[in-house]
This record gives sequence, C-alpha cells and structure tokens, in this order.
Amino acid sequence: MSAPSEAAGLLEHLFFEIAEGVSGQTGEAFVHSLARHLAAALKADFVLVGELQPGGRRIATLAAYSDGKDAPAFEYDLDGTPCANVVEKQLCSYPSGIQRMFPKDLMLAELGAEGYVGSPMIDSGGRCLGLVCALTRQPLQHAKLAETVLQIFAVRASSELERKNYEEGLARSEQHYRALVSHGNEAVLRVELDQPIALDLPEQEQLELIYQHAYVADCNEQAAKLFGRATAQDLIGARMEAISPRGDPEQVERTLAGIRARWQFSQVERTMQGRVLLMTRQGIIENGKYTGAWVTARDITELKQAEAEVLRLNAELQQHVAELTELKGRLEQDNAYLLEEIKADHNNHEMIGSSPKFRELLDRIRLVAGTSATVLITGETGTGKELVARAIHNLSPRRNRPLVKVNCAAISAGLVESELFGHVKGAFTGATDRRIGRFEHAHGGTLFLDEITELPLESQSKILRVLQEQEFEPVGSNRTVKVDVRILAATNRNLAEAVREGRFRMDLYYRLLVIPVEVPPLRERREDIPALATHFVKVLARQFGRRVHRISEATMRQLMDYDWPGNVRELENLLARAVVLSPGEVLDAPLDLVAAHGSAEAASLQSLPSQSLEDAERCHIERVLASTNWVVEGPKGAARILEMNPSTLRSLMKRLGIRRPA
Repeated sequence: MSAPSEAAGLLEHLFFEIAEGVSGQTGEAFVHSLARHLAAALKADFVLVGELQPGGRRIATLAAYSDGKDAPAFEYDLDGTPCANVVEKQLCSYPSGIQRMFPKDLMLAELGAEGYVGSPMIDSGGRCLGLVCALTRQPLQHAKLAETVLQIFAVRASSELERKNYEEGLARSEQHYRALVSHGNEAVLRVELDQPIALDLPEQEQLELIYQHAYVADCNEQAAKLFGRATAQDLIGARMEAISPRGDPEQVERTLAGIRARWQFSQVERTMQGRVLLMTRQGIIENGKYTGAWVTARDITELKQAEAEVLRLNAELQQHVAELTELKGRLEQDNAYLLEEIKADHNNHEMIGSSPKFRELLDRIRLVAGTSATVLITGETGTGKELVARAIHNLSPRRNRPLVKVNCAAISAGLVESELFGHVKGAFTGATDRRIGRFEHAHGGTLFLDEITELPLESQSKILRVLQEQEFEPVGSNRTVKVDVRILAATNRNLAEAVREGRFRMDLYYRLLVIPVEVPPLRERREDIPALATHFVKVLARQFGRRVHRISEATMRQLMDYDWPGNVRELENLLARAVVLSPGEVLDAPLDLVAAHGSAEAASLQSLPSQSLEDAERCHIERVLASTNWVVEGPKGAARILEMNPSTLRSLMKRLGIRRPA
C-alpha cells in the first residue's frame, strides 16, 4: 500500500475503534469512555475532555484519563498553554518539543509531555464549548490523523455537552415551576343572597339575579388579600361584582354550564386586580331554591406564568432537539464524506513536479487558496483538475470543513437540483424523507463542481443565485436556506464556446471566471514525466504485487518523447499495463506498447467529435469495463478508474443500456 493508503486505512481503523467503544453511551458516561478510548487508540499518556468556563480563560475537566486510569477532576488557566490556541477554534498539533514551546505550562512538565494534539468543541451556533486534547511522552505519531480523529469526536462531544446544558436548563425551570405551585394560598368565602333564586328559572335569568343579590357574608384573611382588601372585614358585604366580574363571553358560558349542574363547578377567572384564580363553587340549595354558596379561590397567577414558561422552554427544547438531530445528521454526512475521501481520494497520487509550468501552477494555487473567491479550473482531460481543487481547499481557511465533490456529468438531469439543493418530504414521488443537499453539507467548507458544463440550464440559474446571495430553497420548500460555501468549478471544455452556443449561461460564466486557474497539459511539462512515472511505478508495483522499482532509460526516453493526449491519467494507465506485464525489477516496456497505447488513445480522441456526448460516454465506459473484465467495484474496478461511486456507475450503465457481453 502507498503511504496515503496506509494513512487512510489507519484513520478508518481508529475511527471505527473509537466509535465502537463509545457506541450507545451518552452524557457523563460518554465523555469518560471517549477519554479512555482516545487514549488507547492514539497511544496517548493523557487525554482530557474539558468545558470552557465563563470568561473564556479557564477549563474545567469533564473527563480526564492518565496512565491507564481515570484522573480526578480539576480546573486550570489557559494562558500560556497550548489549549489557549484550541479554544480559539483552531485544530492544533505539536509532534514534539511541547514543553519548550510552552515553558509557562507547568502541567506539561509534570506529565513529562513531548507531543500534543487538540481540537475545539464547537456548538451548533458556532461557539466554543471546550476542547478535547491528548498528550504523549514520546513524539506524537501521525499528527494529522490524530487531528482528524479528535475533530470528529469533538463534534460528538459538543453535541453531548449542548444536550446536557439544555436538560439542566429545563430541570431548573421545572424546579422553579414546582416551587411556585407549592407556595399557593387558598381563600374561602361564604356567599349569601338578598333573596333566594328558584332553580327552575332560565340559566341566564338566574345569573342576572345572582349579580343583583349576591354578597360576601364571610371570608378568611387570604380572601381579603386575593381580592385587594386590607382585612377580611373590608371584604365582607361586598357585592358579587367585586369578587367575580362578569368576564368575557366564554367565561359567562362556563358559568351558565355550572348553573345547569346545580351550582357545583370550578373555573378559572381573572379578578379586577388582574390576578388569575381557580374558583370552585358549591351551591347551597334549600327547598328547591338557591340561597348561597361556599366559594374557594386559589391564586394560580404564578402557576399560569410558570406553565407558560414551561411551554416556552419546552418549545425551545424541541427546537434544540431538532437542531441537534440536524447537527447529528450533518456530522454523520461529514463522516461519510471523510470516509469517502479516505477510500477514494487519499489513494490518488500527490501533485508531483518541478517544471516551470508546474511551479507557476503551484504559485497560482497558493495565491488563490487564502481567499474566498470562486475559482474556475480549466485544462484538458486527465491533467489533475480535482487534485488542484483539493490543494486549494487544503491550503484555505476552510480546510477543517469538508470538501464536497459533485460530478455534474454523473447525475441524471431530473435529480440535479435534489442532489445539489436537497428536498423536503413529499417534494416528488419517492421523496419519503427530507434530504440535505450538497450545498448544505458543504456549509462552512468548499463545494467542487466537476464537469460544470454538463449542468442543465435551469440548474445553472440556481447556482448563480447561491454564488450571488449564498442562499437557496430546497426542492418542494419555500424555506430559504442560508449557506457559507466557497465554490470551485472545473471543466475540460471551452466555456466561452458553450456560452456562444447557448448551452451555458453568460452571467454564470462571468461569475465563475473571477479567478481562472489553468492546469497545463503533460506535453508542456515534460520535465515532470520522470518523477511522475517513478512515483506511479512504485505505487502500482505495490498494488499489483510486482517487484518493479525502476524504469529503464530506453523506456523513459519513449515516455518523454510521447505527446500524451490523455495527460497524466493516460501516463498512469499505460504504466499500470506495463507494470503488470513486467516480470523483473526493471520496467522495460516494449516500444510497441507505448506506440499501441498512443495510437489507441489518439484514435479514441479523434473519434469523439463525430459522436454524441452520450455515445462517447457509453463507448468510454465500455472500454474501461472491458479493461477490468467488467469488475465494477474494488481497487481495480471500473468505478475507481472512472472516479465514480459504484452505485452511480451502475445507474449510468442502466441508463445507457450497457450490458456485459454473453
């Protein structure tokens, strides 16, 4: 395996080892388990998961693991420590010499630390909640892999910390609610009538007579307080209107219903002083007539306010839960993109070369990487435009967020907008759930649109809006989604010609043309062929189990003399064939192999203009499938050569009617 492949495999192993260790755990158990499994996976002597304290200059440990056991909780100042950089939302790693770099951090000396790696815990609102860090007494191995591992699980830890904070806030609100209820006071009144009221009268007439003849005959001191009197004596003799205003039509209707129930009912009423009371009436009936009532009243003003507060907090909690669910989905998708990059992209060759043209390209990449401007990457097929896009992303301030790739030619026209912008449940037949699109997944990061000339015109207008406004609506939704995305686009076609032919929007063309980066063809950087060829031979020899480790001078001259219409990709494919056919340690490709390969490539390229795009695509896929003996998946499969997801390739084969010959 190549070094990138080994790194990818190690990262994947570490990811699943830790994920399996903390699976199914939440809260305090999760952070302690996370500390233990990070220490084991990273071979760290000390791991800390800490929460940032108010003021932002101190960390309190949520979990610490040292020398194979849980360490006691503690707090420490950030000033003068490597953690100070981490809480500023920066991934940090120092493979060795950490004590010399931070001499004021006495804990480093106490632990005998040599290496350090740390990642911030960022909440869904972009605030730093704390950090996860690991220290080693030996130089830190695989520092960048350790950064990636900590970053992934710091997101999960921040979700747990957010959830804990939300639950504690709700518990405090519930405690406040219960305290309000337990301190309620109950008032008692005896109401009498100047004259009895016959129960067989209409309910509305009975109600009018009550307001005319009812008065307070007796009460306790709590009643006086509830109804705004200094003493109980001040309330005795008050008419009905003083303690029970007529209220709104809804309250009157409830009172009439109580009269029909022979004056036994409870209802919530509001006093003239604005208090909210729960009033319970027990009618006194003598000889078929209503002569009075016992009334109890409980002040539930604070209770109602507390209920409203609990409802508000519950609504907030539901919103936070929804945000956490979306955050979890985003994290899972980010992890999926990371694993996809591990399996597919990190196995690709690096950018190799030292020719003047190549150095100019590197200078251009460094110049544009630090900006947020849109970049249009042009160049012939096989020149490495995707590698250029990855280099720009990795050198940019967005490197800690995903680089989301979209092959515009590999998506069917009917699904382009759903793939890019997402859709809501029920947006179309088969949309059984909400789907987050590539733009939303790339929020805070970079979106790479490869083969952008293949986008339908209607989709181009939506992409133009995202470039201009940084917002869009998912398919089937009127909700506007705001995003912060940098766009890198690539094409091997003449965009200006596509604009003239009406296949590409002029306004989008000029939007993409902010910073053009042209990747030179291999024939213009022949000086790089020896280094590229040597690199490919080493990688391919390991991949195919061959002993080849160098190239003969004659073969190298042939490689240098050839024009390479398929560029670096053609060079790699030819060398793959030559390595497989080489029995010894020296690659000595026959002259006819290079000539035959060149003739085939030239013939293929010459035939393309007379074909439709679909015919050319079908022909190309069939040739690749034939070269892999119709193997689709795996390291030697057609999907890897075509740089496609295997499921995407199968869908494309079905659409183009490609079947394996009998």
